[in-house]
Amino acid sequence: MQKILLYLRSHLGSYELIAFASGFVLMAYEMVASRILAPSIGSSMYVWTSVIGTMIAALAIGYAVGGWLADKRVAAQDVAWLLLLSAIAVGGTLLFYEPILFIISEGVTDQRLQGILAAVLLFLPASFLLGMISPYLARLRVKSVVTTGRSVAMLSALNSIGGISGTFFAGFVFFSLIGSRETLALLVIALVACSWLVMPRHRRTWRMVATFCLALLLVLQFAGRAQAAGLVANIDTPTSHYSVVELGYRGHNTRLLVTDPRGFQSGIRTDGNKDLVFDYTQRLAEAVAQAPKKDRIVILGGGVFTLPEYLAVTYPQSQIDVVEIDPQLEQIAKEYFYYRPQPNIRVFAQDARAFLHDTKDSQYDLVLVDAYNNDSAIPFSLSTREFTEGLKRILTPDGAVLANIIGSASAPCLPALSSLHGSYLSAFAESFVAPVAPRINPDIRQNLIAVYANNSVDWARPLGSELYIHAGAAQKLTDNYAPVESLWQTCH
Repeated sequence: MQKILLYLRSHLGSYELIAFASGFVLMAYEMVASRILAPSIGSSMYVWTSVIGTMIAALAIGYAVGGWLADKRVAAQDVAWLLLLSAIAVGGTLLFYEPILFIISEGVTDQRLQGILAAVLLFLPASFLLGMISPYLARLRVKSVVTTGRSVAMLSALNSIGGISGTFFAGFVFFSLIGSRETLALLVIALVACSWLVMPRHRRTWRMVATFCLALLLVLQFAGRAQAAGLVANIDTPTSHYSVVELGYRGHNTRLLVTDPRGFQSGIRTDGNKDLVFDYTQRLAEAVAQAPKKDRIVILGGGVFTLPEYLAVTYPQSQIDVVEIDPQLEQIAKEYFYYRPQPNIRVFAQDARAFLHDTKDSQYDLVLVDAYNNDSAIPFSLSTREFTEGLKRILTPDGAVLANIIGSASAPCLPALSSLHGSYLSAFAESFVAPVAPRINPDIRQNLIAVYANNSVDWARPLGSELYIHAGAAQKLTDNYAPVESLWQTCH
């Protein structure tokens, strides 16, 4: 052990530290990218693909250009300037991402193109510059052909360790303690600090001026930031970004939870009235009231717990279990949405599929499915036939599933809707699907309340007129193959 410590002490210097720091910043930057895109263009597989693909492409170009320049110049001061330019590029993301994303979301409808444009404009410059640093460090560190392998391997290993650290710190620490914007500011500070490790006296005045200007911009960005009208809070958790806003909704001042640009996920009236705000939650509550048995209910997707609290108060003898993937959402509901836990509510901070796997017995009379991604899309894992088989397994023999589905019978939406409907019908013999707003044209995208069971669902017919879903355009959705992103992309 003593030999290892002596080796590290004698071989690790500023270049190794920079390799670690650049890897840390790059992966933390990528994690932040997904968070700042979610509120405006979503967090689907398309968005992740755009971000990862663009950043890897930028890194590849950066590696090539950096290696070519390093062989030409072999100049240590270049690393200092690359770090400082990277800090400016990350700072540019912080300063300009909101107006850029607004323009993209307003002017482009295809989510794939939105993701690529956002990634190119916001994340490509910094990724390119960070990619240039690695070959420079390798060229500067290698002093002899005899030690080339060890020198390059050490730099690569520390860069990878830094990337791992950046990923875990961003996901497990930064997003829990501070916001995405503050995380970007920390990354800027880290890059500026590293730039001063390399030849701190080189062009000192110019570098100090650049550092001061960058620091001033960051201070002004946070100190002068005006809160948007109606905005109560912006909250980052390890799993999502939330905005809490207040506005007038149907004649009442309403506080709403927003996770994506397509609508509101949950809400309450601020006058203390506990009535359910949205039509679809009202219709789900009506469906529960019509159900012949409701002693044990599980809700997949807690939101801000308005529906669980309503059902718990309305049916005090029923056991209400809530499965919510974000463990911090219950506290957000308490702090901002007046949620008061009830004695007959249990909360499981789990992914819905993990909950189904862990639940061994057929014990629920009703399963309510109301879980969506940040872009108002049903997660692929909650659309497959394996998922609906899991629902069937945890239901009592005469139990039923109530699902909130956003879709329509229009030609663009029908493939997605019929495919999801087919997943449920693979596990359940009976179904009834009713639009929440029956007077609206069924071809218009809206909330649908779907009931599935292996016995009669005639009790659900008072919910409204039935929407018949034709299975001709359906695809078989499984855990192995479920192209839900492409299916729902066309459903507007």
